[in-house]
Amino acid sequence: MQIIHSLRTALLITILPASAIAGSFKEVSKHLDTDGNFLTYADFEGDGGRIGQALNEIYAEIMAHQPLLALVQMDFTQLFETLGFSCVRSLGASSKALNDDIYANRFALLLQEGTPKGLFTLYGVPQSPETRFTAAELAPADATAAISGILQLQSLRDTVIDILGQSMGPMGLNLAKLTLAKPIPGTDITYDEAIEGLSGKWDLFWHEGFDESFTPIYKVWMRIKGASDIAMRLQPLANGLPITVNESEDGLQADLSGLVPMPGVELFIETSTKEDTLTMYTHSDWGPESKGPRLHQTPGFSRLAKHLPKKALNFSYSDAYDLNFILEMIEQSSPESAPYIKALEKTLDLFIGDFLEPAASASYYKGESIVMDTYSAYSFKQIGALLPGGLIAGVAASVAIFTLDTM
Repeated sequence: MQIIHSLRTALLITILPASAIAGSFKEVSKHLDTDGNFLTYADFEGDGGRIGQALNEIYAEIMAHQPLLALVQMDFTQLFETLGFSCVRSLGASSKALNDDIYANRFALLLQEGTPKGLFTLYGVPQSPETRFTAAELAPADATAAISGILQLQSLRDTVIDILGQSMGPMGLNLAKLTLAKPIPGTDITYDEAIEGLSGKWDLFWHEGFDESFTPIYKVWMRIKGASDIAMRLQPLANGLPITVNESEDGLQADLSGLVPMPGVELFIETSTKEDTLTMYTHSDWGPESKGPRLHQTPGFSRLAKHLPKKALNFSYSDAYDLNFILEMIEQSSPESAPYIKALEKTLDLFIGDFLEPAASASYYKGESIVMDTYSAYSFKQIGALLPGGLIAGVAASVAIFTLDTM
């Protein structure tokens, strides 16, 4: 009961008016719905330094008994700075009910001076050009998920280099630089060039399903803008392998299906020097050129996407998951569960039903914050409500199973 009481208290705290909360709440709340059914806020000003200093003291005590650890000098305050965690001043989240059983779920990170650092630049910086949700425009209507946006692999590279330099000194920096300067075996392209070439605008969509015998079906299509040169220079890797390569004036097409260990699964790579793109896909008859409507034309997508901004740094969409199919699969794999299927259906629908519905999101920079909007059938409030409910359901199920086993 104490756990449940604490959770209820925490939820009550989240709905206090803005005037009752100090710190940077006023700045974060500009990007939130303060009139909805859920509102939460956390201030991290100075926390990184305090936690880092405490970890430094603990590490020093351990190092006193393990002299070999002196080879790796860890400064956790500096580590938090390098990873980018210290640039977060505070965060806020809110949920608000809209029409048609849709919730607007908003999440905002307020940054120091509005400047992202470390891993927070992986998906773009405030100066990055925003884009449309092009993956949804290209994907066939039966795609179950789609993503469009910026992926800056250089951020991950630079963060790793900085950590190696801080922990191992010049030796760590030299090790990182030598590794990045090495060519990928069999090609003249270095690892550093590959990271640069694969950074930029990505469009990705896929279909995930099952056939009548519950065998998984996967279809994937992915395009990277600005990566055609990388693919062209990787062509020597095809020598001596079961790969068919066809060249044209616009680029090349490689059939890598012979390298895929699973029967019936294909893999193709295409480049376009005209559009400067690298494209990978698993099915030649499923993609932007296949017949039929596109994902962005489907009712499920349109119902949510009309709330999204026209342009953002990153977009994502996931389609509904069929609960009846899950139950059917359970019943067929375990016939003795048939009497409990109805109860199981009600339980799943109660706790996770809304989370199986479609969801669409977009992230972008606004003011000094990173903001993510998610539109779905669930509210952030339900995540908190699931904790005590799930605990009680788990205890009840355990008691029922124990009772059946002892009868």
